[in-house]
Order: sequence, then C-alpha cells, then structure tokens
Amino acid sequence: MTGTEPAHEPHRPSWTCVVCPAGTPWPCPPARTQLAEAYVDDPVGLSTDLAAMLPYAADEAAISDPAELHERFVAWTWTPADPDSRPQKADQW
Repeated sequence: MTGTEPAHEPHRPSWTCVVCPAGTPWPCPPARTQLAEAYVDDPVGLSTDLAAMLPYAADEAAISDPAELHERFVAWTWTPADPDSRPQKADQW
C-alpha cells in the first residue's frame, strides 16, 4: 500500500469499495493499484486470488454477467509486456 492511502477493500455482500463513493464497484482503481503492489512478485497469485473471489461476488452481489465479472476481477490483472506473448487459441497450438 502506498503512503497513507486507506485500504480499498470490498464491502460484502455488495462488493463495492469501502473507501470510494457509495456504489463504486470493487476492485476500484486504487484497490487495483494496491493489489498490484502487494502481488508485485506474484502476478499469477494475484490473478488466482481474484479469480477465486469471483464466484462469491457473483453470488453475494447477484452479478450474473460473466463478461462483467471477468473484466472486473481478472482481465485487468494480466498485461503482457510483449503482445506476442499472449496465449494462443487452442486451434493455433
């Protein structure tokens, strides 16, 4: 966590940020920064841990759109340095 920034954690069961304005979905941008800093040496762990939270958020906050869940919890955790390093489709193996 950077400086004196409060921990941006999820308020359950709504899965909104406890620090940001009411209704801000968690992980909010500051939470993403804090999580990325906390997992700087374990990016796979970051993705894994957030993916593990996804079904709880889906159930507790009644989020039924899989694309929204993926974008919110997992997609932002993976930013390849080399675009050519992206996983290939199974038919390209």
